[in-house]
Amino acid sequence: MKFSVACSFNEALLEGLSPYPVYELYGKLTSDYFGGGRPSFYLPSIGKNELERYVKKTHEKGLEFNYLLNASSMGNMEYTIEGQREINRMLGWLNEIKIDSVTVANVFFLKLIKKRYPNIKVRVSSHRYTDNPRKIRFWKDAGADCIVISEVNIHREFKVLEAMREAAGDTVELSLIVNNWCRQDCAIAGNHAVGLSAASQKKSKGFPLDFCSLYCNHMRLNDPVNYIRANWIRPEDLHLYEKLGYTNYKIVERNTPTSILLDRVKAYHDRRYDGNLLYLFQNYAYPLEKFADREKDAFSRKRMIKYFIKPKAVNLVKFLKVVEFGDKGSVLFPLRGKNPVYIDNRKLDGFIDFFLANSCKSKDCDTCRYCHRWAEKAVEIDPQWKEEMSPIYERLLGEIYGGGFWESYFDTAKNALVKDVSQRREIFHDIKYFTRILKTMS
Repeated sequence: MKFSVACSFNEALLEGLSPYPVYELYGKLTSDYFGGGRPSFYLPSIGKNELERYVKKTHEKGLEFNYLLNASSMGNMEYTIEGQREINRMLGWLNEIKIDSVTVANVFFLKLIKKRYPNIKVRVSSHRYTDNPRKIRFWKDAGADCIVISEVNIHREFKVLEAMREAAGDTVELSLIVNNWCRQDCAIAGNHAVGLSAASQKKSKGFPLDFCSLYCNHMRLNDPVNYIRANWIRPEDLHLYEKLGYTNYKIVERNTPTSILLDRVKAYHDRRYDGNLLYLFQNYAYPLEKFADREKDAFSRKRMIKYFIKPKAVNLVKFLKVVEFGDKGSVLFPLRGKNPVYIDNRKLDGFIDFFLANSCKSKDCDTCRYCHRWAEKAVEIDPQWKEEMSPIYERLLGEIYGGGFWESYFDTAKNALVKDVSQRREIFHDIKYFTRILKTMS
C-alpha cells in the first residue's frame, strides 16, 4: 500500500503525513499556460516561488512531487510555435526545481517529455478514462511510467481490473483514485474535463461556471442512488484490490483542507471509517472549523471578486443566483453545522460483495436496482434542506437554459422594471442575498 496525496501547500500536511505510507504529493500552479484538471478558483493560490520552496521541503521529507499538466484540451496551442515555446519553458523550469514526475492527458505530451526530459517520469491522467486492457497496452507501449485508472466507470469491474493489471505487467504502474465520487459511467465526463482545463488556463482567466458539476449535483439531489453507485472505494474494501495487484492509491482533492486530507489518509491507511462516508469523498461542504487560516482564502471576498465578477462574460445580475446556490449547498462557502446528506458507512458493509461475481457493463441500473436498495438503506437527506435546494437549482438552471445568464443588462433592466414584477422581486432578493454574504466574507 502506498498513497499519492493531493497537495494543499500547507507545511502541516508534510508533518501530518509522516506516519503513513505516502510516497508523493501532487499539485500545480493555480494557473499556467496549459491548465489542468481543476479550475483555478478551486485551487490554493500558489506562484512559482512558493511551489519551488514546497517541492524542496517535500523532497526533504523523503517524498516525491508530481506536477499536473493534465489538461484535456489546450485548443491545439501545443502544436504552435507559441505553445512549444511555453512547454519548453515550463518543462525546463520543472526540471530545474527537480519535479519527479508529470501527469499528462495526451500522448503528444507523453512522447515529448520522454524525448526531451527522459529523467522525468510521466503519468497518464485519469481524464484519459483508461478502462480496459487495450488502453493499458496503448499507454504502456507509448512509454508511460504510471497510469491512473479511469475515475468514472471501472472500480467495481473486478474481472476487467484483473485483466488490466495483467496487461500492465511489471513495466508500468497502475494507480486507483479511491475517493472520487463522479457518477457511474458519467456521459458528460469528457465535456467536464475539457471545461475544467479551460478554467485553469491563464488566457481564459479562470471563469468558473462549472455547469457539469452543477448538473450532476442536481441529479444526486433528485436521485440519491448516484451517491452510492459512484466509483469510490471504501477503506474497508482495499484488500479486494490488493488481491488483484493494485497497491498504488490516489487520494483527492486539491481544494480539501489539510486536516481533512489527513483524516482521509488515516481512514484508508487504517482500512476503516465510522461515520459519514461523504466526508471522505465529497469535494465541497467542508466544515468551517477544518480550515487553517490561510485556507480560508478559498471563500474570501478577494477570491470571489477575482474569479466571479466578470461583467463582460456573464450577466452579473443573473449570476447572483450562483451565490445563493454556493451558500445553501456549501459549494462556494464552508459548511456550517451538520452535513444535510449523510451516508452511514457501516450500513454499507457487504455492499461490494455483489460486484465480485457480477458485472454492471450489460446491466440497466433501473432494472437491476441493487444500488437503489442500498441507497434507501444508507443515504439520508435532510428533507428541509432538500426542499430549500430544489427551487434554487430550478431557478439557477432555468436562467442557464433560457439564456438569462448572458442576457444584456438593458434587457434585464427593461424586463424587471417594465414587464415582469416577479422578476423584479427575484432580482432584489438576489442582490440582498449577495450583499449579506459579502458582509460575512473576509
